[in-house]
Amino acid sequence: MTHFEDQRWTAVPSAEVMQAILDHRHDETFLARFTAKIDTRNAADADECDVWTGALSSEGYGNFRVGKHIVRAHRVAYIVKFGAVTDGLFLDHVWPVCKYRFCVNEWHLEPVNNTENTRRGRGIGSMNQRAMRSAAIITRNEYEGMRLAA
Repeated sequence: MTHFEDQRWTAVPSAEVMQAILDHRHDETFLARFTAKIDTRNAADADECDVWTGALSSEGYGNFRVGKHIVRAHRVAYIVKFGAVTDGLFLDHVWPVCKYRFCVNEWHLEPVNNTENTRRGRGIGSMNQRAMRSAAIITRNEYEGMRLAA
């Protein structure tokens, strides 16, 4: 196995990766490294997206390193908050509350099987998730500036 293949992500992490996240869910260093990459200015409002500011995949999902594995950031957020995801389930960003793949608000995620995840597909893969993330951060910055100026 090449170094690149060893680091590839999977939509559903292996039991080894899931356990690594569970083992670190109360580790302050791990949590600080993870939360440092989240724009949580709206953290008090569960209806607002928490924007992942770290690395993005080509599909627009947040990426986070757990040991030698690259894991989708929204999965890490969900596992840290609620525990393990049942084998074979995907975490779907619940529409219309959340339409951003880079959102890591665990309240915006629902475990579903592959059939349901595919059925719910909204064609947002064609949207430029990177541009959407930039717009979400800029909008928050403008709002913050207006609030402070008032």
